[in-house]
Amino acid sequence: MKKQWKRLAALSSAVVMAAGTLLYFPTDTLQNISWGITASAEETGEGTESGSQTWKEDNLIWTLAADGTMTISGSGAMKGYSWYSGSPATQKKDNVKKVVIQEGVTSIGNSAFYNCSNLKSIEIPEGVTSIGAFAFYNCGGLTSIEIPETVKSIGNGAFAGCGGLTSLEIPSGVTSIGDNTFSGCSSLTDITIPDSVTSIGNSAFSGCSSLTDITIPESVTNIEDSAFEYCSSLTGITIPESVTSIERYAFRNCTGLKSITIPKSVESVGDKAFSGCTALTEVLLEGGSTLTSESFGEVADKVVTRWNEDSLIWTLAADGTMTISGTGTMKNYSNDSPATQKKDNDRFTI
Repeated sequence: MKKQWKRLAALSSAVVMAAGTLLYFPTDTLQNISWGITASAEETGEGTESGSQTWKEDNLIWTLAADGTMTISGSGAMKGYSWYSGSPATQKKDNVKKVVIQEGVTSIGNSAFYNCSNLKSIEIPEGVTSIGAFAFYNCGGLTSIEIPETVKSIGNGAFAGCGGLTSLEIPSGVTSIGDNTFSGCSSLTDITIPDSVTSIGNSAFSGCSSLTDITIPESVTNIEDSAFEYCSSLTGITIPESVTSIERYAFRNCTGLKSITIPKSVESVGDKAFSGCTALTEVLLEGGSTLTSESFGEVADKVVTRWNEDSLIWTLAADGTMTISGTGTMKNYSNDSPATQKKDNDRFTI
């Protein structure tokens, strides 16, 4: 009995001492302590009575409802995140099924929805101007996404690993498709690239194994390393006359590619650009090209050069056979006929 009284007396003494200590703090300090506790609760996703969780991230508020809908509200740009310091969505990646970004938010930050594999849909409002690097990395449950026309930049790897994504239209103001932007989008069958795009980055569409056709706009000047590597369903592709270089491995292992036309504007082709293209029957060079069959490595024997000369077509095969076909009279030349241009490696068939 005496021991219990001693314990009660000690506890009462501790309470009195704590209360007395608080008297030494000025009022504004106590308010700051209270605010700090509240802020900490918001940032760590404290639950509410309705079962939702809320995070305050700078100028934006992230709220995850019990049904898996994450709403992002506020005004201004979303800050960038990394895979090891995740956003509220990444912290709760197994629970996030739908994302609604409200008007007022002006950007989607780096790695904002990194590895949210259960995310099925997202609403992006007009006013968002950029999508950060790896923003939707490995969001395998995302099947479609509508990007507003206000978006002007899409970061590297933004949709990499989105294996469920089937189609996407890139807004007309975007000027580049960065490295790995759509790599591993194995279900992507249809994508629209606007005329505003001037470059296609390294591995931009690598592993898009369901992509059957793609149009490269006239504004593109370079096709970078591995840009379409392992696009095994791609059967044909048109390279515009604006392109001056095709880098190494650009179309490596495009096993469904049957033919490709290379305009005379292309001045260089990188190492093994068409390596592993087992179905390729013809690499057609436009007349006047400075490239030779040796520029194409293991598919050198598939190279054909063709000139349209008035009513006649001159075709030079890789084995040196030149075929002239068509109807009518051959025009006169002065040391510049297709045969003269390739005089060291042809024999004629008319």
